[in-house]
Amino acid sequence: MNSDLLQGFYLGDVLIEPLKGQVSGPAGAQHIPPKAVEVLLCLASDPGELVTRNKLLKAVWGEGKGSQEALGHAVSEIRHALDDHADDPTFIQTLPKRGYRLIIKPELAADHSASVVLGAKGGAHAGDIGLFEDLQRRGVFETAVAYLILGWLLIQIADIVFAQLYLPEWTATFVTVFVIAGFPIAISLSWYLEFRDGRAVVDTVSPADARRRRFGRTYLSVVGALALAAVVVFVYDQSFGLPEAKQPATLAVELPVQLPPILDNSFAVLPFLNLDGGKETQIFADGLVDDVITQLSRVPGLRVASRGDSFTLAPNSASREVRDRLRVAMYLEGSVEMAADRLRVIVQMIDSESGFHVLSRKFDRTREDFFDIRDEITSLTVANVRVALPPGLRSSSLKVIEDPTLDAYVLYRQGIEALRQPMSMDAVASALGWFDGALAVDPEYAAALAGKCAVYVKAYGEMDDSSFIAKAQSACATALTLNPNLDIVHTALGDLHSSTGQWNDAEVSYQKALSIDPSNVESLTGLGIIYARQQRLDEAEASLRKAVDIHPGDSRAFNRLGTFLFQSGRFAEAVEQFQYVVGLQPTDMHGYGNLGAAYTLLGNFPAAAAAHQKAHDIEPTKNSYSNLGLLHYYMGNLDAAIESLTSAVELRPNDHLSKSNLGDALWIAGREDEARREFEKAEALVESALQVNPNDPFSMMDLAWIRAMLDKHDSARDLMDRARGMAPDDPYTYYYDGMIFLRAGDKEAALDALEIAADKGYSRLMLGTEPHLEELRNDARFAALVNTN
Repeated sequence: MNSDLLQGFYLGDVLIEPLKGQVSGPAGAQHIPPKAVEVLLCLASDPGELVTRNKLLKAVWGEGKGSQEALGHAVSEIRHALDDHADDPTFIQTLPKRGYRLIIKPELAADHSASVVLGAKGGAHAGDIGLFEDLQRRGVFETAVAYLILGWLLIQIADIVFAQLYLPEWTATFVTVFVIAGFPIAISLSWYLEFRDGRAVVDTVSPADARRRRFGRTYLSVVGALALAAVVVFVYDQSFGLPEAKQPATLAVELPVQLPPILDNSFAVLPFLNLDGGKETQIFADGLVDDVITQLSRVPGLRVASRGDSFTLAPNSASREVRDRLRVAMYLEGSVEMAADRLRVIVQMIDSESGFHVLSRKFDRTREDFFDIRDEITSLTVANVRVALPPGLRSSSLKVIEDPTLDAYVLYRQGIEALRQPMSMDAVASALGWFDGALAVDPEYAAALAGKCAVYVKAYGEMDDSSFIAKAQSACATALTLNPNLDIVHTALGDLHSSTGQWNDAEVSYQKALSIDPSNVESLTGLGIIYARQQRLDEAEASLRKAVDIHPGDSRAFNRLGTFLFQSGRFAEAVEQFQYVVGLQPTDMHGYGNLGAAYTLLGNFPAAAAAHQKAHDIEPTKNSYSNLGLLHYYMGNLDAAIESLTSAVELRPNDHLSKSNLGDALWIAGREDEARREFEKAEALVESALQVNPNDPFSMMDLAWIRAMLDKHDSARDLMDRARGMAPDDPYTYYYDGMIFLRAGDKEAALDALEIAADKGYSRLMLGTEPHLEELRNDARFAALVNTN
């Protein structure tokens, strides 16, 4: 990085001062945060060149740190300070999925600016000394700088240390006020200490003596000013009183948190402790936990916490913490150690309520006995919980995949860990590499092929790259050829069919998975989702509730059930499920976002604001900005709504809903040309999504509304008719229907549709606050509709 840039540089007519964290231009000066400054410096070091996202993350946050959303947020802050726009950039160009480019070449401030003379010739007395020279000779500048540095240090000490010493709040205020009051005193003392016999004297001492005299004068001026200011402020405080902090007038909203009940025969397996810290030991420890959880999950009547939930806790966590987080009656913990070719494993079963050990067992075997140890742990666990295996079912028969060679298993486990990382092209390549390595050792290893199938399905779902569909289908088919009893492959195929709108094929795949493993929660929730899409609502709810029952502490299962209830217009019930989510996972920003959405549609705006703010505080994301923006939108704070929704668009420029929401806010704010541009971009994005999944009624509704706002009323009506046929019981269908009728000028049809929406559960209060329905405010029929008394 060019160190000269730190001293300041120009981008066109905008001055960037990195050391101050300030941007100054024709519109005034603005502050930018330190991380945003570092990102801008990286871009300025290579003007006109592509700077990749990975390079920026490494340079600013460090190796392996930071996130794509944090980088996007920093770029958004730079653009805001520069008044730049991602769609029509003047300064920073976004190269999708690659990085950013600084368009304008920076000019160093030292080469760009000229010196400014602050004083004029001709002093107040007879002589030829100018004001600037006189101030410099008297040491006024040295005094000012010294005082500001010392004053800043005093304020910082008061701010940090006084609170730790539990000193009263007024003491820090006292220090701040007397430091501010002392500044003009210090300047005055520095000037007047040079007067002799009532007139200014030009000394003829040597330069060294002059410097010593200025230092002495500076010291006396600063210390004397602080002392005098302290006395003056003390007298003022005793006479009139210093200002006191006023508590902001805020709505104190306590968000209630609930935990689901602890059911009988609920069990968890915690991560095993790696005693020697070795990489291979960790592979065996994690594999042991995963395999035991998988086998225990197949025991009828036993409710087993999912692997994802168990791994939110550390090894050997306290029993109370396990009970509160996983909501299980008993759990297994253990440790693994390797020494040469010996594998030592200790397992303990613990009652979560009392913390007492139910059993403890130690295994000291060779490395090659790993699978035998795993099966013995499963047998011990089943024998000590109050669950009876059906006749003919032994714990050894709970596995559906034959054990591979141990070397193939180690490679496979590393592929599984890579698959669990945030999805990216690098993560896809890494996971596929490990699975291919396992297959090179054991070509008949069906689980490795199942892993490849899962990689492609997840990659398509996360990255929306249609090229992964054919690869996923091929890998899944090959895995099932080797072993048709792989429920994880049937589940992955169900997810793939569901994401592409092939509901019947998805149902067949999920049902096959459940015929192999009736406790497969992913298949149960997948069935619930497609049943809801097919308006088989009773079946959908039954499937989702069964998933919740199987995994007692699975916040994701509660979140899916809450989402179903929310989409069914049962907002109060959805609130209860989302409360379970944040009770189990207090740092789940998505849970708080969903809770805020449910509160919003119940009309409880204070609770909604608290929930959305909590989600945003955990991590600022596209969703948190969108939710805050929509809340501001419904409350009439349009400037705040546009600001939040703009940030959401910048963080995820390919999300059609963010652009559509921004278009709504701009339209209501009277900025119709800008709104149309956002709607046109949103239209192109949702059209692409419907090409992949043409049977998604919610995307159809979004596109219908967008086209209605673009005055394409015939197309909007056709899309809504199709969406209504696919989701005839969804309240959102009739809400959008009413909005689109009103947009086309059919007021009576709009009221008919809105009445149906309210009858099916759409919030009447939200209808009353919707800005697009403003022209219905004085209509008696609409007034009766939104009357919640």
